[in-house]
Amino acid sequence: MIPASLVVADIGGTHLRIGHATRGEAAPETSAARTDVLRVPDPVAALAELLDSHLRRHHLKPDAVVIGLPVSLARDLDLVLSSPNVPQLEGLRLGELVGGRLGRPTLLERDVILHLLGEACAGGGLGFQDVLGVFFGTGVGAAYLEGGRPHRGHPVSVELGHIPVRAEGRRCVCGNTDCLEAYACGHTLRDLAAGAGLPVGEIFLRHAEHPALKGALADFVRDQAYAVATAVNLLGPEVTLIGGGIPDMPGYPRAAFVGVVREHLRRPQPHDSFQQRWASLGWRASLHGAQRVVEQRWG
Repeated sequence: MIPASLVVADIGGTHLRIGHATRGEAAPETSAARTDVLRVPDPVAALAELLDSHLRRHHLKPDAVVIGLPVSLARDLDLVLSSPNVPQLEGLRLGELVGGRLGRPTLLERDVILHLLGEACAGGGLGFQDVLGVFFGTGVGAAYLEGGRPHRGHPVSVELGHIPVRAEGRRCVCGNTDCLEAYACGHTLRDLAAGAGLPVGEIFLRHAEHPALKGALADFVRDQAYAVATAVNLLGPEVTLIGGGIPDMPGYPRAAFVGVVREHLRRPQPHDSFQQRWASLGWRASLHGAQRVVEQRWG
């Protein structure tokens, strides 16, 4: 089923955006807020109000609402098991609760899956069925499409941000120590930039001014590349899609990153068949991905 209209909330660790699509065409109008608006005692009411405001402003009566979140979901794809960036969501059947307030069918999906589905439909992953996606932003998200459908696990999978690295004892937001996310995400860049007295947006452009920072960023990119190489060696995807705010930053060493990934792939395969693409749709991938979510779940 292709929905005639749908509304999508794309919730990240720092920002959230709401958009909509009609007959498969994404509308230009969006609503935006900081994710902090959900870090309140009643996040359901806060999220429902943001969505309802968007519906009223644009006179929408969507067939479905799709919410992408940086969380781990139970097998029913409604119960939030873990939400380190917005702990107020944990333990909630969020789709059921928000949908009840809106009076609209409401589906949840992991934000990384939503983005990867969208990129596979209309972006960097177009034309491929078995796609590994890794997104480096506030956190580290990863997902795998197998035959065009998300690999789910029991109940979670491809938690690449939480593979152990370095063994230096650094605490991750999930509560464990030495997760990749503790060393190679947006939180790490903010700390490095603050220590060097630089705006975080310029950190890859001006690292040569600080020898210690140059080395720390080399380690940062290496850790990202090692994690991606690990996932490629395990899964053997047709194509590997890299996205998120960090690879889009000015000066990010994309060529060096891809070189390290390739260097650490098993030979002859998957090394010789390795294909890599960059995500190209930004947050609007969620609009395309939401349509695929509805099609796959409703048939």
